[in-house]
Amino acid sequence: MSEAMSSNMAVRSRSVFFSVRTAVLVTVGALLAIWLVQGFNAADGYRLDGEFGLTARSLGSLPHIIAVPFLHVSVEHIESNTVPLAVTTFLVALDGLRRYAYVTAIIVLVGGLGYWLLGPSAVVMVGASGLIFGYLGYLVARGFFAQSIWQAVWQLVLGVAVAVYYQWTLVLLYPSAEVNTMHISWQGHLTGLLAGIFGAIMLGRRPAAIEPPRTPTLPPDPRFPTPYV
Repeated sequence: MSEAMSSNMAVRSRSVFFSVRTAVLVTVGALLAIWLVQGFNAADGYRLDGEFGLTARSLGSLPHIIAVPFLHVSVEHIESNTVPLAVTTFLVALDGLRRYAYVTAIIVLVGGLGYWLLGPSAVVMVGASGLIFGYLGYLVARGFFAQSIWQAVWQLVLGVAVAVYYQWTLVLLYPSAEVNTMHISWQGHLTGLLAGIFGAIMLGRRPAAIEPPRTPTLPPDPRFPTPYV
């Protein structure tokens, strides 16, 4: 194995290590945040749900879009969201902290606004499920907008795997007797999913950063010492 190949493998290994470490830290931080809020909310009799939940077409409720993913109506509610949120957060965060932040912001804002426009009146919506569906939409769609063949291949494979594994959640994207009985917001799920796809399109269209050409530096002439700068 040549020295250059060994060096490239070492660089790639370090890059993978830092990506995985970042994804783990982001995932742990996200879960700690929602469970910490859950603790305060439960101790206060779930008063935060009524104060900061999202009510469709209520102007006073519109800023609550940001709070919705942190609020849950019960321990069972947050437990049902914890594992899928952990999995999808980790997979999205593998793309890096900046892209994770962009994707999350798009899903929360666009998906929340979509529910605010289309959701049922006089119903308070809380929970991280809209964010989870947004991450699912992003993971499935991002491979179609990758900027390199290698990225497209592995992202499409991962997207297909995620879609197959979570295909059972499709029943939560449209109204049904089961959804109504469980008081599940299919509108929030659908708008979150569409927001995640939108995020994949928008971030996939961003041009890659181009480094300016470097001016070659000539070795210093021993007759003229290099000045201090």
